[in-house]
Amino acid sequence: MSIPADEQAFIELLRVNHGTLQRLARHYAQPAEVRDLLQEMHLQLWRGFRGFEGRSGAATWVYRVALNTALSHRRRPRPQQQTLDGLPEAGDAGAAHGELQVLETFLAELDPLQRALLLLDLEGLDREQVAEVLGLSVNAVAIRMTRLRQLFEARFLEHV
Repeated sequence: MSIPADEQAFIELLRVNHGTLQRLARHYAQPAEVRDLLQEMHLQLWRGFRGFEGRSGAATWVYRVALNTALSHRRRPRPQQQTLDGLPEAGDAGAAHGELQVLETFLAELDPLQRALLLLDLEGLDREQVAEVLGLSVNAVAIRMTRLRQLFEARFLEHV
């Protein structure tokens, strides 16, 4: 028995974007909820797959659907959130937790739009693609990225 072409195309879409979906889920959900969020992203992508008309790139569409799903997930009521006590402070970028922990700490401090902006940039999307996914102008994306860079520098880099 063969798999229909649209299902094969969907499976390939998930395969190609697996890492991106994993990273988004990890950044928008508590560790115990990552699998649930990832599953919800897959479901929402499947629901919209047949309606995808290709007016934007497939990767851009996947980001948009996954990000909207993640943001909806974040809005749901949750038990008390974990605090940031004990995480690296300014000038502590070389601490035992390393650079990845510093990035994780910074991402945790951002509001959902800022986090989405930075994650999409880290995924390698250009300013036009980020603008399309987030519904912002290219200029607004550039300005917000500049502000994020300044915020990061003020928080984590020592000025000599």
